[in-house]
Amino acid sequence: MINKLIHIFKLAWAYLIRKATVLSYPPYQYTIEPTNVCNFKCDFCPQSDPEHHKRRPTGQLTVENLELFLKKRKEVNPGNKNINFTLDGEPFINKNMIKFVEMATKEGLFSRFASNGSLINPEKADLLAEAGPFVASIDFASDKNIFETIRSKKDNYEKLLENLRYLIKKAGENKNINLEINDITTFAGVDPEKSLKKMKTLFGTDFPPNVRFTTRQFHNFCGHLDLKDKEKRYRLCPYPWTQMAVTQTGDSVPCCRDTSARSILGNVFEDDIMTVWNGLKYRQFRQNLIDKKPELNAACKDCDLPYSGGGSKWKPGYIYRSLLRR
Repeated sequence: MINKLIHIFKLAWAYLIRKATVLSYPPYQYTIEPTNVCNFKCDFCPQSDPEHHKRRPTGQLTVENLELFLKKRKEVNPGNKNINFTLDGEPFINKNMIKFVEMATKEGLFSRFASNGSLINPEKADLLAEAGPFVASIDFASDKNIFETIRSKKDNYEKLLENLRYLIKKAGENKNINLEINDITTFAGVDPEKSLKKMKTLFGTDFPPNVRFTTRQFHNFCGHLDLKDKEKRYRLCPYPWTQMAVTQTGDSVPCCRDTSARSILGNVFEDDIMTVWNGLKYRQFRQNLIDKKPELNAACKDCDLPYSGGGSKWKPGYIYRSLLRR
């Protein structure tokens, strides 16, 4: 905990006070991509763009490269003990996904991942529960027709419903399983409160504490969606000061929103983490944001985050509590 608090203090000082481009600490959060292949083509995701994989050839993370990444992560000793297996693609298309969770668990890490849930059948759910503790964030919907329209996938609603029912049941028996089930129906403009309530009834009325239901908050994936709620006020994005996202090829991108790898800032399979983190590309990327010129960064020029409105998420206290929970 002391290492974690020291790390957060250094991060806050560099981001909020100094606006530094060279950082004395390593990334706090780490995301690594199991694959950039997906079996769904959701409207709100860049995977639905026919040009998406022309920009980024498909591939999968290997066990050897994850071992290398975990070794390099351990060398910098970050305060955060979580690892995110996500970025672009459906993680369970990679046949080694359960082994990845096992590997992370052996390193004393807590795994997090976003999945569409279609491949987590009961057999795989049992194996996953044995691999170690994790949080799975899975999108669902209160309405079958809306679900199949948004996700461009027919005849998967009932299958996913059964997978989720089993996962919820299993979560009540095994504390390794932590679930966030997100309602995406609001993408079609329905009332979020009513839709969330309706979706929960599909799974019963009594849920273990390690299962929670939320309404999905959508962002524009660095320009994939045209969202209309932009404000004029600019806010400094915290991601280049807090996290490192890594593609299945080892390329470091500034955040988990850059699924198309528009801004490649180095490669952590080829160089150590701090060399990439404080390299010229990362420093210039941060400076452009400090200068309020996000348009100079390929990943930022169409992103909605710096103009995404007010609220608690931009307050230092909220950022601190959010980092402390991770």
